Parts: sequence; C-alpha cells; structure tokens
Amino acid sequence: MRISSRTMQLQWLTAFQRQQAAVSESQRQISSGRRIQTAGDDPAAAAQSVRLDAALSRIAGFAQNGVTAQRRLALEEDSLDKVTTALDRARELMIQSGSGVQNAENRRAIAVEMEEILRGVLATANAQDGEGRFLFGGSVVKQAPFTGSGGNVAYQGDSVVRGQRIAEQQQVAEGDPGSRVFMDIRAGNGVFSVAAAPANAGTAWFAGSAVTDRSQWVPDTYTVEFTSPDAWEARASNGDVVASGSYTAGSPVAFRGITATIDGAPAAGDRFTIAPSANQSIFRTLQDFVDGLAMDTGQPAGRALFQSRLNAGLQDIDQALGNVSLVRSEVGARLSAIEAQQDTGADLQLELTRSLSGLRDVDYAAAVSALEQQLTALEAAQKAFARSRAFSLFDVL
Repeated sequence: MRISSRTMQLQWLTAFQRQQAAVSESQRQISSGRRIQTAGDDPAAAAQSVRLDAALSRIAGFAQNGVTAQRRLALEEDSLDKVTTALDRARELMIQSGSGVQNAENRRAIAVEMEEILRGVLATANAQDGEGRFLFGGSVVKQAPFTGSGGNVAYQGDSVVRGQRIAEQQQVAEGDPGSRVFMDIRAGNGVFSVAAAPANAGTAWFAGSAVTDRSQWVPDTYTVEFTSPDAWEARASNGDVVASGSYTAGSPVAFRGITATIDGAPAAGDRFTIAPSANQSIFRTLQDFVDGLAMDTGQPAGRALFQSRLNAGLQDIDQALGNVSLVRSEVGARLSAIEAQQDTGADLQLELTRSLSGLRDVDYAAAVSALEQQLTALEAAQKAFARSRAFSLFDVL
C-alpha cells in the first residue's frame, strides 16, 4: 500500500488540532475556574451538580423566609413589650387609686392617664411592619385590625396564623392574630369572675377568688346572697340553694370547688354574682377601670362597691398580662427556632457548596501542570508538522 505525503500531512494536522483543542480546554478551565461547562464534559458530575444547585437554591429560599419571619417576630415582640409596659403602669394606677388618700381630683388625673394608656395600647395593636402590613390582623394585613375607641374596640382581622417555611419539614408562625393577643382573654381568675351588685347597701367588698378543686366546679351563674350580716347562701341560676354558711369578715365563701373572699360588713340582702369567665378584651378591661374611677365613693357603700370593682379589675388585668406574657414566650421560642435553623442551614449550605466545588471547580495545580504538558506536546507537534510538511523523497536522493 502506498502512503502519500498528503496522507502523512493530514495525520499530523489532525494530531496537531487535537493538541490545540486540549490546550484550549485547559486554558478555558483555568480562566473560568470551572471544570464542567456543559453536561457533555462529565455527564454524571453535571447531573449531580444540578441536584446540588437545586438544594442550595432551596436552602437560600428557606433562609430568606427565616429572615422575613425573624423581622416580623422581632417587631411583634417589641409591640408586646410596649403592651406589657402599659399594662404594668395601668396596674400600678389601679392599686394607687384604691388608696384611702385618693380624692376625686386625684382619681380624675388617674383616669386621664389611663385613657392615654388605652389609646397607646390601641395604637400598638394597629402597629405595622414597615412595609404597610399590619402585625396583628391575621391574614388581613392591608387594613387596621382594630377600630373604635375606649372599650368599644372591634377586631376586623381574622384568626389565621401566617407561617413561613424555614426548612423542608419545618414551618414557623410569623405572627399572632390580634384576637388572641388583645381580645379573647378570660376575665376574673380565668375560671370564674365575681361582681358586687350595684344596689348593695353594706360595706362588704370582693377581695379575691381561687379554684380549690377544678373537678368539683360546675359552670353556672351563682348568686351569693347574705341572708343576714353573718350568714350567706349560694343559689344556682335555677334558684336552687347549693351551699350556705356563716360569715366573718375576710373569710372565704366556698362551694363547688371554688372560693370567693368577701371582706367588710355586708347588709342583709347584699349580693355577689359568681359566673364562668367570659372573654374580655384588654380595651374593655382598661375602660371599665376608667369608668369605675367616676363612681361616687363619698359613702361607705360606694367605696365598698368601688373596691369590689377595683379588685375584679386587677384580676382582669393580671389575666391580660399573663396572656401577653404567654404570647411573648412563644414568640421568643419561634425566634430561637429560626436562629437554630439558620445555623443548621448555613452548615448544610457549606457542605453542599464544598461538594459542588469538588464536582465542578478546577483543581488549579493539576490543571496548570496539565496545561504545561499540553503546551510542550503542542510545541513538539508543531515542529514535527513543520518538518514533515517540508520533507520529500528528493531530500534523500
């Protein structure tokens, strides 16, 4: 078989072009820092890189969700702190108003401050997140959740708890509806509440209450009536007498697993109502106290009635404080959960990034060494090609 000079030149040219392509590929990898540019470079590694990229994208999305929830929860926590401070001050004023040295003028001053506290709490309940969304409206974020004034405040939001997914299997609430924070608070001691009848003629007042045996408590509206200054009986809503006993000032009226402490000197016929706790808003609790400050306390019976109302109000505000404290603790727990997940996500992101780098990025030391070898081979191929191109039979004749 004859092999012409043309055939030899084409073979050398093909080899030369392969060397040039290898050099170009090495130069491209070194300049871009990427070993894989297309799936054809390494199909298996390219497929795995796509999966790792998708995982990193999901982690980044969860991290952003966490930042969003963290910001809104921090704003909620700040609002709840303001409400707590306001309620603490209101409680101080309530205790102060019960002092025997307070006159009508002093109580009017207390009422003015309480009204300011009430307006401040309402403003906080309508707080926004800086992006025009209300914090305490549930899923209703574009309109103020609370409308009205004084104790006649209505909730216009809903009970939806908005959530953010911060991991594949973890979702965290980014807020609490205002109905839970400000409106649906159990009055009294949380189980029942006590109120003195406005027509009471004696000087007895409600001092406190407790549940001694929850299993014996039968929810109903009971009337405790003093049949004489030293005796009482409790009647259920159907009129049946369920308990009775003698009375001494400061002793508890006890029946069906509860106690209600009455102090002072009752008159025959004086009554106190014991009813299951109903939901009451923070706004109503504050307004009831403002209204109570306007009561006539010039006579002993009026002072006793005011004291009963004051002590009932203190129970109500303690319930409000307890509710806000509970929500704040949950907000804190969510913030801690977000922070922990951010740490976990950052660690996972680092590991996936390392894995992706190992698949896709160039080993510069190896790439530079390979490039040097390829350049040497290319130079040799160029010299060989030049000599083969000029070589002929006449050179040896």
